Amino acid sequence: MWVPACQLGRDALGWMRHRAPGLAGRGLVWMLRRVPRWGWWVGSRAVIGAWWLVSRSVRWCSAWQVYAPLVLQLRDDHRHGTARRVRGEWTRAVVLRSVGVCAVWVAAVVGWVAVAERCGRPVAVVVVVAVAAVVGRMVRPPIEPEADSPGAREVEGRPDDPFPLADAHTRAEASDAVARALRSEGVDLRMVGEAFRQPWGWEVSVILRKGTPALVVDRLPGLETVLDLPAGGAMAAPDRARRARVVMRLAERDPFESVPVALQRKPGSVSILDRLTVGRLITGVDLSLILAGVHGVVIGTSGSGKSSVLRVVGDAVTACCDAVLWDLDPAGVGLDVLGPAVDRVERTGPGIESALADAVAMAEIRPRIARELGMSGPDWMVSPDHPAVVVVVDEYPRLSLRAKASAVELLRIGRKGRVSLLLASQEATSDTLGDAIADTTALKILLPCRHSDVRLVLGPAMTGEGWRPDRLNPATSDSPEDAGSGYVYAAHHRDPVLAKFAALSDDVAHDRAVQRALHRPVVDTATWDRVRVHQAGTANASADVRPVLDRAAVADVLAVMGTDHRVWTADLLTRLAGRNPGRYGEWGPEDLADALRPLNVSPVQIRRDGRNRNGYTRQALTDALSALNGEGGR
Repeated sequence: MWVPACQLGRDALGWMRHRAPGLAGRGLVWMLRRVPRWGWWVGSRAVIGAWWLVSRSVRWCSAWQVYAPLVLQLRDDHRHGTARRVRGEWTRAVVLRSVGVCAVWVAAVVGWVAVAERCGRPVAVVVVVAVAAVVGRMVRPPIEPEADSPGAREVEGRPDDPFPLADAHTRAEASDAVARALRSEGVDLRMVGEAFRQPWGWEVSVILRKGTPALVVDRLPGLETVLDLPAGGAMAAPDRARRARVVMRLAERDPFESVPVALQRKPGSVSILDRLTVGRLITGVDLSLILAGVHGVVIGTSGSGKSSVLRVVGDAVTACCDAVLWDLDPAGVGLDVLGPAVDRVERTGPGIESALADAVAMAEIRPRIARELGMSGPDWMVSPDHPAVVVVVDEYPRLSLRAKASAVELLRIGRKGRVSLLLASQEATSDTLGDAIADTTALKILLPCRHSDVRLVLGPAMTGEGWRPDRLNPATSDSPEDAGSGYVYAAHHRDPVLAKFAALSDDVAHDRAVQRALHRPVVDTATWDRVRVHQAGTANASADVRPVLDRAAVADVLAVMGTDHRVWTADLLTRLAGRNPGRYGEWGPEDLADALRPLNVSPVQIRRDGRNRNGYTRQALTDALSALNGEGGR
């Protein structure tokens, strides 16, 4: 009996070996064919999603992408001490990340058990599969078309070729896209950090192996093409703490689609000593400025939004309980919408000259009387009874020479007396703004402007540091473009981060001004009394001394003019230096103006060859000289 039984067992095993796999396969195929197509779709996406979640959790916990390249590089550079510190930070990061991920997974399991107990295990399983399928659908790699399909590319690229940023669906893919794009532009990278998704695009930091951040900044237009970004969508901000690190912000859409609205402030609810919020940075942080004793300049071409910026700043000042606002504009309406809340408004040349002269006198007097009023030290202590003064001047190039001289003097002495000046101009050239303006202002607001304006206001090296308002576009007749957007260089804002100033309509601004008019402070009488005494003494001293006319210099000026009716100041100085180098070789525009001041002749704008520059006319000189001779002047 034993032998037949063994034989029967061997026959059974042989049958199973040869026939059972086929039957099992056919049975499996029969069952799989009964699965609908949507089931295959859900199952495949669920597997992809589950694998993505697990792999991403493990990869994030390991912190390999962040620390491993840096440790390897430090080892290659033989910086073993720094490498040990980085490894210690790596270990701490792994522990903290692992604890966080474990807590999340434990919470997920507890939630799944709760759902299973309440709704049943089938429902819980369906929820898990659905979540995994949704994740898998979001992160699944794109399907490459077949070589002979209509959507196939005609030219196959290399594996390391750059690709558009829009094709990046994960952080790793975004970092990879940036790394490939920079390498294709010739930037030598050490590593690319983890990318962070923002509402407007991506933010990623890169570490340079050699060179300066200007290598990245100069290649921004090319990167926009490689990454398929909008014009001006690529921005770079070097890290001042780490020279090799550059933070790149890649905007796939307008970062300021929702324009911030100017804050509603009750009358007297803030102080000029506070940081006043006037807009928002691309990082989502509020743009806040300190205006107490801080001079500023606003540069922007026509349509850049200068008037809107001045309006928002003026709105913030008029809400202060310890500051007054002066509005000076020789060519426009200035801050008329804030009129009821403005302490002084001037629109004419003599009125603006008088206002700036008063501001200069106030800046001179206040440090002298500070101790008399019980203040500690020479700096003016701002209070509702002794408010600060903020003078806003729009269209600065159109001021008279006397007004410009007062403005420059105020920039030099106004800080201690808390009399600050905010100038606005379309250009920053020496002919329009003046060389002394940019150097003495702590607040610099650069709206869409020219490349040369950036160099003049911030310095020749700042364009390579990421300060590129020249890449912004002013408003046109049918599109706002980048009006109201720009870069701000001020206290707490030393990095080239794009900013957007808040929006404030005329009606809202006027309503706020009407409410604040009854509560606005006024300049204290102690300051005004001493200012009037000071100005009266200066006027008496000026009346006693009459300037002497240098007739030889006037004769030389008329001689070098020749037959020209109008001559630029620079050309006139060149001709004088050629006529008498010993006397006029070192003369500048100020020396020439001093020589002609007894004739009451000032430079005027002379247009020639399509350019406007300061100069003098022969007719004005001869008329003034004839009038002086007729009076018997010296």
